[in-house]
Amino acid sequence: MGLKQKSFFILIAIIIGVGLGFLAWKFFSPAFGRGIFYYKVEGDKADLFLVKNNHSDKKIVSVSAREIDPGDFRPPRRSYLSNSRKEMVYFKQIAEVPIETSENKDLVMNRIIYKPILVNLKNGKETEINQAIDSAGLVFSPDDSEIVWLKQIEETTYQQIESSGKKREVWISDPNGENAKLLASFDENLILVQRRSGDYIYFQGLWDVNNRSMGRINVKTKEVDYMVPRDCEKLLENCSNIEFSLSGNKFLYEIVSEKDNKKITALYLGDFEKKEFLEVLTTDAINDRLWIDDGEKFFYTEQTEDRLGKVTETVHLVNIKNQTDDSLYSGSYISQLTFDAGGRYLYFLEKQKEGENFDLKSLDLKTKETNIVLTENYNKILLVR
Repeated sequence: MGLKQKSFFILIAIIIGVGLGFLAWKFFSPAFGRGIFYYKVEGDKADLFLVKNNHSDKKIVSVSAREIDPGDFRPPRRSYLSNSRKEMVYFKQIAEVPIETSENKDLVMNRIIYKPILVNLKNGKETEINQAIDSAGLVFSPDDSEIVWLKQIEETTYQQIESSGKKREVWISDPNGENAKLLASFDENLILVQRRSGDYIYFQGLWDVNNRSMGRINVKTKEVDYMVPRDCEKLLENCSNIEFSLSGNKFLYEIVSEKDNKKITALYLGDFEKKEFLEVLTTDAINDRLWIDDGEKFFYTEQTEDRLGKVTETVHLVNIKNQTDDSLYSGSYISQLTFDAGGRYLYFLEKQKEGENFDLKSLDLKTKETNIVLTENYNKILLVR
C-alpha cells in the first residue's frame, strides 16, 4: 500500500472516529442531551432529573435540599447550569443566623448561609468552591472555562449595606473558584449577573425594590456601560421585569400604566448595540417571559380573570421579525417556563383544577400537544433554566 493510500485510510478512520464520538455524545450521555433539568425533593435530598424527548426522564445526581422548617425541605434556591450542561453550580445551605433589624424589633429574621458547590453532572462529583459567592447571581462564560459572580458580604438588608458603605464587587474565576480576579465595583446594594457573552457581562443593579439599574461590563477593559431604556426614568422606577436575550445584547422590559381604572402592561424590546427600543405589545398582565432564540422569538404568559374570579393564563409565542403573536396553550396558574435544548418542547408547571398539586407539563411546539411528565407539590419541584 502506497503512502498516499495509507494517508487516505487514516483520514477516513479519523472522520469515522469523530462521527462515532459525536453520536455517542448525543445519544449516550444524558447530561449533554436535549431536554430540561428539574429538581424533585425526596426527604432532605433534591434529585436532579433530565427529561429527554418529551417522555423519558433520568436521575442525574442528588444534592442537599434546603431546610425551611424541621423536616420540611425545598429544592436549592438557585442553581446555574454550564452552557455545555456538563457542570452545575448550586448553593448548599450550611447555616442559619439571626439578624437584627433597626426598623422593627419584633420582626425575627434569619440570614441563610450558603456554600457554592460545583457539580460534575456526568459522575455526580461535588467540589466546594472556596469563594464567598452571593447566591443571587452567577454565570458561566460561553466556553465554560470561567464563572462570573458577585462577592458575598455579611450585611443583609439594604439599610445595613448602605450604612456600611461597602461596594458590591463582581469577580471572575475558574469554575472551581481559583484564579479569581476583581472586575468591577458598584454602589448598588445588589448586582444580579445575568449573561456572559463575548467581551460583555450583562447585569441588573438594585438600590432597593423600586430603584434599579442595568448595564454591562467589558471583560477586557473593565469599563461599565449603563443603559436607561426608552420611556424609563433614570432609576428605572417605572420599568420592571428586565429579561436579557441569550446573548444579552437584546432585552425585554415592561412599563405599567393605568387607563380607565385598569392597569395595562407595555412590553418593549431594547438593543444595547444599536440603542434602539421597540414597543412590542400591550396586554393586561404578563407573568413570565422566556427567550427561545436571540432577539427573534420569545414566550410570555398572559393572565386574565373572569367575573367569577376564575384565573386563566395563556402561553403566547411572539415572533418579532414576522410581527406575530400566537396563542399556544391556556391553563391555570402557569409558571416556570423552560424550553429544551433542542427547542422542540416547552415545559412549565400548571396548577391542577382541584387540590394544591401542580403538573409538570410539556408542550410540543410543532403539534401543540401537551403531556403530563409528573404531578408534585409546587414547593417540592423546581425547573432549572
